[in-house]
Amino acid sequence: MWRYRSIVALLPPLAYLLLAVVFTWPLAAHGTTALGSGLDPMLQTWVLAWNTHAITTNPLTVWHAPIFFPYPDTLAYSDHHLLLSLVALPLIIAGGPVLAYNLLTLTSYALTGWAVYLLAREMFANAPNKWIRATGAFAAGAVFAFGTYRMTHFVHLQLLQTAWLPLALLFLRRLLRTPDGNGGRWRDAALFGLFAGIQCVTALYYASFTALALGLYVAIWLPEALRSPARADLWRRIGGLALGGGVAALIIIPLTLPYVRVYEYLGVVRSLRELDNWSAPLQAYLAVPPTNWLYGSRGGWFTASGGEFALFPGFTTIGLATVGATGAVWRRRGDRSAAPDGIPPERDVIFLVLLAIIAFVLSLGTGIRLERGSDPLPIPLPYPLLYERIPGFGALRVPARWAMLTHLALALLAGIALVRLGRWFVLVQQRRWVAPAALLVIGSGALLEHAAIPVPLATPPSPPPIYAWLGTQPDIHAILELPVGSTPRGAELERITFRQLYQMQHWKPLATGYSGIIPFGTTDLLRRVQRLPDDDTLRYLALAGIDTLVIHRNEYDAEQLARLLAWADATPLLRRRAEIGDALVYTISPEAEMPSPVMTGASVFVSADERVPGVLALGLIRRWKAGGANLYGAGRTRYYPELQPLHAGQVCDYGLLAADEDPVVVGFSADGLRWRSNGLALYARDPHLIAALDLAQPVVGQFHPAYPSTLTVMLEERRIRIANIVIPLDAPLTEAHIELDIASLSEQTLVIGDTIYAIASGAVTIAAPVTLNQPTQINGPAEATVIQRIRVLSAPRAPAPPPEGTLALSADSRFDGSQLTVIAHIGGAGALVIDVHGAAARDDRPIHLLEGVLPVPPNGDPLVFSVDLLSPNEPWVIHRGKAEDGRYVAYVKSSTRTGAAGVPVATFFIRNGAISDPRPAPLPLRIVGE
Repeated sequence: MWRYRSIVALLPPLAYLLLAVVFTWPLAAHGTTALGSGLDPMLQTWVLAWNTHAITTNPLTVWHAPIFFPYPDTLAYSDHHLLLSLVALPLIIAGGPVLAYNLLTLTSYALTGWAVYLLAREMFANAPNKWIRATGAFAAGAVFAFGTYRMTHFVHLQLLQTAWLPLALLFLRRLLRTPDGNGGRWRDAALFGLFAGIQCVTALYYASFTALALGLYVAIWLPEALRSPARADLWRRIGGLALGGGVAALIIIPLTLPYVRVYEYLGVVRSLRELDNWSAPLQAYLAVPPTNWLYGSRGGWFTASGGEFALFPGFTTIGLATVGATGAVWRRRGDRSAAPDGIPPERDVIFLVLLAIIAFVLSLGTGIRLERGSDPLPIPLPYPLLYERIPGFGALRVPARWAMLTHLALALLAGIALVRLGRWFVLVQQRRWVAPAALLVIGSGALLEHAAIPVPLATPPSPPPIYAWLGTQPDIHAILELPVGSTPRGAELERITFRQLYQMQHWKPLATGYSGIIPFGTTDLLRRVQRLPDDDTLRYLALAGIDTLVIHRNEYDAEQLARLLAWADATPLLRRRAEIGDALVYTISPEAEMPSPVMTGASVFVSADERVPGVLALGLIRRWKAGGANLYGAGRTRYYPELQPLHAGQVCDYGLLAADEDPVVVGFSADGLRWRSNGLALYARDPHLIAALDLAQPVVGQFHPAYPSTLTVMLEERRIRIANIVIPLDAPLTEAHIELDIASLSEQTLVIGDTIYAIASGAVTIAAPVTLNQPTQINGPAEATVIQRIRVLSAPRAPAPPPEGTLALSADSRFDGSQLTVIAHIGGAGALVIDVHGAAARDDRPIHLLEGVLPVPPNGDPLVFSVDLLSPNEPWVIHRGKAEDGRYVAYVKSSTRTGAAGVPVATFFIRNGAISDPRPAPLPLRIVGE
């Protein structure tokens, strides 16, 4: 008997596997040579291969996939496939990543069908007989596993991993059963958590989908559970939920933290306008893949407007789901019978109906559109609110993918309808085989609507011999392949992806790549490479850490190639290394990189100034950290994460700054310059500089910090006291001097101890001796003067004057509709610039909205000016950009310091062509133009 039951139990997964071969034909016939068409299958095959390489060589490097050099954690730029790689590890090693990818694709269909089958059997426990139950459950699994949603995503391995949510629901359902239905078992709790965790880490999207589905099921169960008098049973099941949540967290947290880190420092947020383009129109729910047997050739509304927008659930499935959903509503209360497991079937129906509706609404994204690209109907949807309020929700680029839950719910509701139809067949027809046969015919009709055979395949070409040769060269560290375009899209992206796939033969880091994210530093580098042939660009690449150029001669036209090779063979910064087939290999000379005095144990401050070429700083950070240096700095969004925070008063051994950044601001001086190249400058610390401190103090509720006009300093042999800050010293102090950076709105006097110093209007630096072990009081006129920074030195020096054109400035702002008014109090001579920059909502493209120049009034009078942000026509405005929807910041800065970063005085959004969320940013007195 047990052997018979085992054979019967194996029939559904084997049947689903057979269907998988049929519905994905001819994939099974080309399993070792072909992949699904497009770039994504190549990317996912590469991910499987990289995971295997890292796991079998150095598992600690697995997140640092060798693309987008020098960025770290690049595996987290897309779904990691780590669990799939572990499962398929022997197959990848023995048969190769292409075979493994294709078998994982095939088995995803069989596993999904089987998982839904098991869940459906559990839900259909009150079926009139086991054959009707099995037939309805099998049809539900088949309709979902081979439905249009999953066939549309045939090329997305991560989105095909939908088996784990049905299994999590299955064991959650068992966990929440009443005790007389064997509910509350710890085994079910652990398995619920295990499958929920696995589903969450297979794809970032599915983490949100899983949270919605499981949370909704618990929410539907909870009210009735709270009314139960058996409190011990309630707490047992709540304990089971906690256990399951803990098991899921153990899986989710370590595999999610790299994504949190990457999304934070890269500043990845999908704008609402970008989501518009990926929100499902209503027409998508009629669209099918082009190869659909029944509707693919009909055109019109059955034609998808893009690869993500074929979401047809099937007319038969919708009809059956409607029957399944309404059947429970119209049954008389007296007919309601509990299922053998103690859970009323109506609860499952309510759950599935709500899940289908909620997911359908979420799939519509930011608005209800009849067709893609059309204007939304004036009906508000919840997606924009969820985007604003729920952390991480804005990272989901394609709202249309929420349709997965709708399709799952509809398939299960259709299965419920089939079971109820089977009950009716049993009543009217006594032959046992009639009901299952009739249900099989109906289920087959529902499945036939989704048939889209054959699936499109593509065979990647064999890699050129250069890639095998690169694998034999251990001294090559990072590669740039030429030619390469400035924008990784279209044909250029395809070329990059092929090179990435060929990388499986050598695993050397590449400067380019294809993934779900392409970082800003990579696009910066690609734009810069377009200057070749150019020696300074070689220095740029060397600073980033790239040491090898591979020139594919067959991809150039003759004239361009001749010019490039003539330069490459002539410049002393390149050395021809090898000629392999159509490829030439050049090594970038170490002379191209600026000499780096940074050594093991040295401290290095890395500026976060927007003028810093981020990818170059990142390359140097990576190299210096590997060399044992200690890195400090706030980090720069989109390029590198926060480094170690500086201690109060700390001055580092070296400072990596923007080339035109004032070194004095961060505790260095022009005399300490070691090298300058490609927008970067490296400074060494003045040996006499003991401490440097910015005196900024945060103001509650304000955007900007404030600075003091008075200060108490106490210098002792082993420590320094500045206001309430204590700075310990490594060496005893025998002599002390201070330098003060001051902002003054007019000619003033400053008292340091017993000495009076005259200060001019604007930005001023004053040097003064200080007596050890005695408090020194520094006093300036309140509201007209502030002390912005203080430096402590062991020997006197001539302080560097502030850069010419720096101003002392305080400002207030206000909005009146689209009119921005600024009231500025200014010390110094010159002119003030108002500069408004932003980023487009649709694609985060930089926008220069407007720029204007206003002369500083004489006699210290305030400067008051207004500008219409949407249609500036003021005579002092020198640049007018197009007002597009997006986020914006209004800056002020000195006109003679155009390279200096501005200071925000207001922020606002433009939404639907109108000013939204205007926020003044009052600016306390400070130095501007550094």
